[in-house]
Amino acid sequence: MDVLILGGTGLISTAITRQLDDAGHDVTVCNRGESDAAVPDSVDRVRADRFGDDFPSQVGGTDPEVVIDMLCFSESDAELAIEAFGGRIEQYVLTSTIDVYRRPVESNPVPESASRRPPTSGYGAKKANAEDAIREAHDRGEFAATIVRPWTTYGPHGNGNLCHTFGVDTTYLRRLRDGEPIVVHGDGTGLWGPAHRRDVAGAYVGAVGNRAAYGEAYNVTAESVPTWNEYYRTLADALDAPEPELVHVPTDVLLDIAPEKTDFLTDHGRYSTTFDTSKARRDLGYEQSIGLERGVREVIEYLEDSDAITSEDDAFIDALVAEWQETRDGFVERFER
Repeated sequence: MDVLILGGTGLISTAITRQLDDAGHDVTVCNRGESDAAVPDSVDRVRADRFGDDFPSQVGGTDPEVVIDMLCFSESDAELAIEAFGGRIEQYVLTSTIDVYRRPVESNPVPESASRRPPTSGYGAKKANAEDAIREAHDRGEFAATIVRPWTTYGPHGNGNLCHTFGVDTTYLRRLRDGEPIVVHGDGTGLWGPAHRRDVAGAYVGAVGNRAAYGEAYNVTAESVPTWNEYYRTLADALDAPEPELVHVPTDVLLDIAPEKTDFLTDHGRYSTTFDTSKARRDLGYEQSIGLERGVREVIEYLEDSDAITSEDDAFIDALVAEWQETRDGFVERFER
């Protein structure tokens, strides 16, 4: 099929582009042309500003059957897409997020029918509004809509997106590698399941032109979900590092002392959540074929080859670990008397 990818050069979308091309689809990527991410030579390019008022006219010369939108973040973005493609394509695939679900969840694993009000975050709220606009377009017959809701996705691209307690920088990887203590929120037994980008991309490929997916939404997340403690130990193994020294600090304490560094905890990390992927497995052929250890080793190799493991937050983490350990030890000592 003729597939137009809005984006096409990001963490997930580069994998989608390659897999669609490998599957024999005619692929075009549409973006501002500012990324140096490699795409196959057979993939066409269209330059456009996805968020500009002129976007519909900029893509007016394209004639796709399917549009995969990696760059729809709000209701207004959705309305631009409807204006650009409504009535002239077969299928529109919206990249949404599991952030549309409220937290804490009512039960695990979370199905696609779970409550979306209120969403986890402002980001999730905007994505939920985009979903609503696209669903309405589907109901009006503008196009068949498919909604994909990924969770955290990682892979050999950019900084790798291997999340940790304070976000996605790579300082903690250096600390793990060198046997230095790292901070873990809570007791580390909460569940956290990142999925490899190639697996997530496979779900998109399975959705293209798939009538079973028309009008449907799908969780596309990790099926094997480790605890945070297990996650960090897997990372340490991938780094050929010693057994990690995990310093557990209550999540509420971290939110209070470092609000500028804990957005990830507020929206994601503090909750122990899993998602039901049975629908995506049934309809899209989705599967988690790349286990965490294998995927992490691939990303670590990529980051080391790129010299992309940094030390930017070392001073903050050193100070936090020292203060917390002193406070904890003093507390224990007073109660042992």
